[in-house]
Amino acid sequence: MKTIYSIICAFCIICGFTACSDDEHTTGSINISGSCLVERFVLNNKYEATISTEKRLLKIKVPVDFTQTNDMVVTDLIVSDGAQTNIQVGQHLNFDADRMLRVTNGDLEMNYQVTVRNDEALLKLFMLEGVKGAINQVDKTVTVSVMANSGIDLTNATFEVECSEDAVCSPASGTKGNFTEPFKLTLTDNTATNTYTVSVTMIENPVALFVGDAENIELLNDEEKAAAKWLTGNITNAAYASWSDVASGNISLSECKFIFFHRHCSSYGNYNGFKEAETGAMTALARMKEFWQKGGAFILGRSAVNYAIALGAMPEDAYPNNVWGGGNGEGSDLMGADPWHFYAYDIAHPLWQNMKTYPGAAANAVYTLDEGYTICNTTSQYGFWDTYASGKDAFESKTGGRALAGDNSVSVWELKAYSGDYGKGGIICFGSGLFDWNSPTTYTSNYHDNMGTIMLNAFDYLTPTPTPSRGEGR
Repeated sequence: MKTIYSIICAFCIICGFTACSDDEHTTGSINISGSCLVERFVLNNKYEATISTEKRLLKIKVPVDFTQTNDMVVTDLIVSDGAQTNIQVGQHLNFDADRMLRVTNGDLEMNYQVTVRNDEALLKLFMLEGVKGAINQVDKTVTVSVMANSGIDLTNATFEVECSEDAVCSPASGTKGNFTEPFKLTLTDNTATNTYTVSVTMIENPVALFVGDAENIELLNDEEKAAAKWLTGNITNAAYASWSDVASGNISLSECKFIFFHRHCSSYGNYNGFKEAETGAMTALARMKEFWQKGGAFILGRSAVNYAIALGAMPEDAYPNNVWGGGNGEGSDLMGADPWHFYAYDIAHPLWQNMKTYPGAAANAVYTLDEGYTICNTTSQYGFWDTYASGKDAFESKTGGRALAGDNSVSVWELKAYSGDYGKGGIICFGSGLFDWNSPTTYTSNYHDNMGTIMLNAFDYLTPTPTPSRGEGR
């Protein structure tokens, strides 16, 4: 069959060559003499498109308060000589959603995406010397919580912003400002204007901490940095602290209720490997034990799940038996249209409430990734073999914990508080590779928003009072 197919292909190619005309603009009967460029596109006699031939994109901006995108009329359309289009001058079209403009000229064809967008001047991200601010879009305020011993000079601090598409910020991102008093940022996009007021709160006694080896957030690896910035940007009076600050007592834990330790590194095959490598965390162990014994709660991610053993919340020989991955935060697995997911053992558990669900997925499926998202897929979990061959029950018997999620495994679990009860003052461990904060590839965040939802659920579940504030940080 393969030989016959090859002969047929060769015959078709020969026929194609012999059919060629001497006309330099045609190949056989194929006419490619013209072009399919869009030179002008106007709606309602006033809204002219910005044309990007490279991106095949026509973008039309309308005023911030324009509401009639569902009925707009094409008043001017100029294309290459001889070209035809599927949209005609005089047509009334609904641009609530993007439309396609098809341009043909002989046997040539080009499709353009036509999009109509209101002017928009919104602040999407604010960073002050590496500390993420919590944005309130209702009253247009930004709150930045900075540790009193951070070393940041608030009289001359550098800030960075991300704005909505086409918006311009004044003062510009990357410049310095005096943040010892409310600082104004003005965003403009044609008819849209918003002014945000940035206020800095100095934290003497943090409510929540992300702890790591680095002196500050910016020196963490990308995965840990993204997790730390989520915490400081979404829970009021949350801060970053190094293990040396904790061990030395430079950081007050008197009002701290919640510690987040997410460690992205080469996986540890046993507890001894963790203990020998994580010298910073072990140096601060005495204060961390005291914190837990007084009712403080922990979230532990990736290799940091071993810290539960150090605290005394799990037996020393109950370390995860299914571990892999590591590196510097680079991605290794790119998500497709149906991203990887795991399954909650009890979807009614407080941890899994108010999540976005994937259409058609099982009721207990938990999605934390999106199409285009790349994870490094570092995992520290329990597979159902050897000691845990009988599955979830064997895990719970061995560790004294409660299995919360997995996929033929236990990849998320909780441990009791020092008082002996689940919940307030307890420990939640995310050993799943899908508990991932940083993607080196661009993606549109949707199900990844569940990461923040789960964390806020965990905060409410583990701490004595509800979340003091929930910011908009990504």
